[in-house]
Amino acid sequence: MQVLVLGAGGMGAKAAETVAEYDEVSALTLADLDFECADRVAKKCGPKASALKLDVTNQTALHGALNEADAVLNCVGPFFRFGVPILTAAIETGTPYFDICDDPEPTLEMLALNDEAQANNVLAIVGMGASPGISNLLAAKTCGALDKIDHLITGWSLDDDPDGPIGDLDLNEEGGNAAFVHWMEQCSGNVTSWVDGRLASVKPLQPLKVTYPGIGKRTLWTVGHPEPVTLPLSFNHVTKASNAMVLNRVDAMGLKDLARRIDAGRITIDAAAAEISGSFADRGGSPLQAFIGWLASKISGPKFPSLFAVAEGRRDGRPTIAAAAITALPKDGMAGITSVPLAVALKLFIEGKITGTGVKAPEAVIDPDVFFPAFHPYCVSPSPVSPEKLVSFAVS
Repeated sequence: MQVLVLGAGGMGAKAAETVAEYDEVSALTLADLDFECADRVAKKCGPKASALKLDVTNQTALHGALNEADAVLNCVGPFFRFGVPILTAAIETGTPYFDICDDPEPTLEMLALNDEAQANNVLAIVGMGASPGISNLLAAKTCGALDKIDHLITGWSLDDDPDGPIGDLDLNEEGGNAAFVHWMEQCSGNVTSWVDGRLASVKPLQPLKVTYPGIGKRTLWTVGHPEPVTLPLSFNHVTKASNAMVLNRVDAMGLKDLARRIDAGRITIDAAAAEISGSFADRGGSPLQAFIGWLASKISGPKFPSLFAVAEGRRDGRPTIAAAAITALPKDGMAGITSVPLAVALKLFIEGKITGTGVKAPEAVIDPDVFFPAFHPYCVSPSPVSPEKLVSFAVS
């Protein structure tokens, strides 16, 4: 199989390094506008890899690269700009497609290309990273435990927990600033979510009280993301869906202030991203900051898992909460936890364990009980766990 990886930055590089290990992959092409960057990554991947200078906005060149590939991994962002055109090109060339899109609006636009993909016998999976991606499959496990779901919540923790699976993330690494820009976009204005059984435009950063079985209750803060707009399409017993962050109250209030300033036109999203990035870089720099952080953590409530899903609803007519969380993740920070799941999805597709055609979210075509065992060998942070302990599951 010949695989094309679009984008040789941190995400694309890690995806390529992982895919290069697959015996089924005979040739790997790293394509990027920066040829030198692509070439460095290709050399690191070994003899089966080569570099290609490619401008993805050049449709002729993009079609040419896709025509030579048996599958494409798209790691070129931002997806609100590049997602739809690249997917459209992959559908036109009949190339199976996988990406890490984490924006809800382009996700919906790409899902709308489902009929075109089916007509051309192409499978495309959008949002196969950590969140969305792993989070969707955790949510799928909770959905299967309930007969009716009043509220489905996917979430991730931004509490300072060096012992958690995402405790070693460096948000100042390559791609970190882009992550902050994306974050501020999804914390300001209005975002698309799922309310009362349909898509709705809502304000983000709303407080959400969540009880996690065996841990307790605390307030989370909503944020725009693809999970709430895709999960109800596969699980029609979901009335409401949200994505939320676990934040201490001080950070939450800081984010709300930034969002208000963005909405009022007093600060740009890029400037807000730089401001919040600086606050993370300075975390713990003074005794006063350390005290405020400690106090906020005591006010905020018990520590939730780093990446999780909670379903609130009914089973056999009784109120029930089901929760699932990942207990270990790949190393190499944001690139590892985002790009390794993408590569594992490709591996399952090669092995015939993911089938079908059309444009799909992960939960629509990937069995969690197939994905997590394949993902397990890569999960070593903060420490390796046994396969049966990779996903924790609780019901109350």
